[in-house]
Amino acid sequence: MVRAMSAYHPTFVSHAHADNDLCDRYVAALRARGIDIWYDRNNAQAGHFLDREIEQQLEQRSAFVLLMTQQALDSFWVQQELGAYRGLMGQERSRLLLPVRIGPCHVPPLLNALLWIDALAMPFDQAIDAIATALAIQGAAASPSAPSPPIRDTMPPLGPAPAAANSAPADYLTPMSLYNLGFRGYSVNGVDSIVPSVCAVAAGEFLMGSDKHLDPQAYDDEEPQHRVTIAAYFIARFPVTVAEYACFVEAAYHRQPNNWEHLMQTLDHPVTYVSWEDAVAYATWLTKSTGQLWRLPSEAEWEKAARWDKRNGVACRYPWGDIFDLSRANTGESGQNGTSVVGSYPSGASPSDAEDMAGNVREWTHSLFKPYPYIGNDGREVEKSTGDRVLRGGSWDDGQRYVRAACRDYGRPSNLSDATGFRLLLAGTGSA
Repeated sequence: MVRAMSAYHPTFVSHAHADNDLCDRYVAALRARGIDIWYDRNNAQAGHFLDREIEQQLEQRSAFVLLMTQQALDSFWVQQELGAYRGLMGQERSRLLLPVRIGPCHVPPLLNALLWIDALAMPFDQAIDAIATALAIQGAAASPSAPSPPIRDTMPPLGPAPAAANSAPADYLTPMSLYNLGFRGYSVNGVDSIVPSVCAVAAGEFLMGSDKHLDPQAYDDEEPQHRVTIAAYFIARFPVTVAEYACFVEAAYHRQPNNWEHLMQTLDHPVTYVSWEDAVAYATWLTKSTGQLWRLPSEAEWEKAARWDKRNGVACRYPWGDIFDLSRANTGESGQNGTSVVGSYPSGASPSDAEDMAGNVREWTHSLFKPYPYIGNDGREVEKSTGDRVLRGGSWDDGQRYVRAACRDYGRPSNLSDATGFRLLLAGTGSA
């Protein structure tokens, strides 16, 4: 097989010396691909400190491959190397950490949050292809026969995130838990971003707001119930996650949200402590970075995606139906007292297949908080206004009344909260 030349990250390989014979085969195959690998086969560590050569190699190399077996995960030296490299990653986010399971073992939560390759689940040559693809430097000539790193679980019926024009895959940006939900990392002109999977919402009329005769829990500002016609669009299937937002913070030098170090330990949770102004800035940056038109949804677009069942022509009280069910959402009743991993409640999906639209985090919309009926051209979508903006969906600390799909909340554009995030809309043509 003839392969095109590729440029790869210089790579540090960490492993247990008890696995030398197994690991030798992987290292030899990767070196045969032209990958510059440093591999300590003879246990250069001295005492309880990393040998200086190992420290230098960790500093000089931009990728760290952990060949995982149970012996490796139990190894003091492997943990020392991994800890040292994670410290370097904190200083330089462009570094790549790639776990590869080559022997039976339980993948720890901190590593499971990354995109990792399960070499046990594929032929050896395919595993080498996957590792080489992950180690390829974006923008360099890639091997035409090397597939993207495989996922461990079956992809959901919804397609993955849409790729931007002239983009190169950057799967290493995406935690495995998000990769399995359809999130994809891309690099466009050297700018890294993670794009969410989306759900199509068809053009047409829907019933917005509440009628207290039908929903006694409705608030006054949800009335009158009225019909609104909206053009087709795509809505992000999940709220924006910490992993997505971290690309923005890194690339645009944007303000880090409060408690950022803690948030960075929960990459697959919704980002919080973001103001409406932050959310608009993120959408503007993602639009510029990808060439795709991303923005905050209006409250009408948000509500239609959250509750309108076009098949039956009805507006559900909750995304899944009219009866509250605490097993379908992270709300005050669930007692989690914090955000949850996106996609944790698939049975709570709306008729449009959007998830986490009840609970987890309340979400900023583009709209100013104004009385009903909703009229899109009456000034409520003016971006320069400093008035209060609508929040929707309720959060992990709200009860069942507040997580109803028609419930309206609001906040100052500069407000920050550990229970507030946002999701994006992608302009385009939805499916009928």
